Amino acid sequence: MTQRTDQQNKAIHVFCKELAEALNDAGFEMKAFFEAASSKADIPWTQESVKEILRKSVQKPATISEDFPEGKKSTTQLDKMEVDRVYSILDRHISSNTGVHVEFPSEERMRGDV
Repeated sequence: MTQRTDQQNKAIHVFCKELAEALNDAGFEMKAFFEAASSKADIPWTQESVKEILRKSVQKPATISEDFPEGKKSTTQLDKMEVDRVYSILDRHISSNTGVHVEFPSEERMRGDV
C-alpha cells in the first residue's frame, strides 16, 4: 500500500472547497435540523462541511478492510487508489442526485500549469 501523496491531499481539499461552492451555486444547501425550533434551515456548504459530512460518509464504508473494520477515518490513512475510489463514489452520487459535477483536481492544475 502506498500512502496518498501530499499533492493528493491538497487536491482533496481543493475538491471539497469547489464542491461546496458548486452545490451552493446550484441551490443545494445543507439541511440542518434544529430540535428547539423543530424546523429545517438552509445552511451553505463549506470546504469543511463537505469533508466532514459528504466525503467522510463515503470514505469510511468505502475503505472497510480486515485492517480497518470500521473504515479509514482520516485521509492520512488512504492509499493512492482509495483517494480515486472515494472521489468516484462521491462524484457519482452527487452528480446523479443534483446534476452537480466537480472534477477532481489534476496534478497539472494543482501545480498551476492549467
